[in-house]
Amino acid sequence: MTKKTKIRANKRNFFFFLVFMLSFQLQAQTGLGLKTIVIDPGHGGKDPGAIGKKLKTMEKTVVLNVSLLLGDMIKKNFPEIEVIYTRDNDEFIGLASRAKIANKAGADFFLSIHANAVDGPSASGFESWVLGLHRTKAALEVAKKENSAILMEDDHDQTYQEFNPEDPDAYIALSMRQNAFLDQSLVFADLLQKECTKKLGIKNRGVKQAGFMVLYRATMPAVLVELGFLSHPTEEKMLASKEGQLKLAKHLFDSFKDYKLHYDAVDESITKGVSENNVKQENELIKTEEIDQSGILFKVQISTSSSKIETTPSNFKGLNGVDVYLSGKFYKYTYGNCKNFKDAKGILNELKELGYSTAFITAFENGERINLQEAINKTD
Repeated sequence: MTKKTKIRANKRNFFFFLVFMLSFQLQAQTGLGLKTIVIDPGHGGKDPGAIGKKLKTMEKTVVLNVSLLLGDMIKKNFPEIEVIYTRDNDEFIGLASRAKIANKAGADFFLSIHANAVDGPSASGFESWVLGLHRTKAALEVAKKENSAILMEDDHDQTYQEFNPEDPDAYIALSMRQNAFLDQSLVFADLLQKECTKKLGIKNRGVKQAGFMVLYRATMPAVLVELGFLSHPTEEKMLASKEGQLKLAKHLFDSFKDYKLHYDAVDESITKGVSENNVKQENELIKTEEIDQSGILFKVQISTSSSKIETTPSNFKGLNGVDVYLSGKFYKYTYGNCKNFKDAKGILNELKELGYSTAFITAFENGERINLQEAINKTD
């Protein structure tokens, strides 16, 4: 077999592997609520990551300090949550091994922490990344820079034989994995970016997508965050200081706390069998298809995202007929239009078997969301 033929075969196997993974029903959470988070300090050991231009601050040191501070905050405030680090000292860990740690632990969330750098001193700000297809050359370059750590691994030819971090085509394949946990990942990334300017005093660079290998292998919601630019003199000073690192850890913790409360509220609605009491908010129906929305309908909410996702079957594990409505700043996706609660429970059970472990029943009257118990009482 020639080298070119072998490369084509590896790429073909890579695509088949991804299709298999998409068809395999992965569980986003192992039970009710968030129980385990894996914090991944980027780089380490022989891989220093980015290095500051003025103070020579190393990325591996900054992100480890911030990660440990964040973990301590979570342990103190949520002792019921298990915090696992991919590394808690200055050691080199391969990208595949980092995700493997999270997968083996059955983690509910994976957070990879990094710091940025570019050639010039002007770029600045805080940004979050989720797995997806890069839309700009700049996004591709960020992913290639982080993925280049693969080349430092002793057995990278075998471990990543299907993936070349320097090949732009390889990143197209990575985007196939973005749909499984994209909604949860986007919610957390949006929370991270929401108040970064106010709390950190640095530019909000937004939520972006690219093919990060460390996120690709994680079988749970996952976000990679770039805390700031070591190539920017002011931000390097902030990143290097104990005060700055504490401020960054606090911002990450506040975002995690909001994310946890959001998903605990979803899970609580399952255990109680009723939706939250405070539903008197504006709910704009985005898509109703051709189904009559008059009267009372029971639906099963399957996911939430901060940006609109097309309701095509490929984005929702093959489901045809997913509806979406806007609640506040979030898009909420539902499946099924049942006239009675019993039928909705049957659909809920089927969706849980399909992998939507945090799905729950909600109710609408004439296109507006109402309290679930109120809807049940009206249809008894």
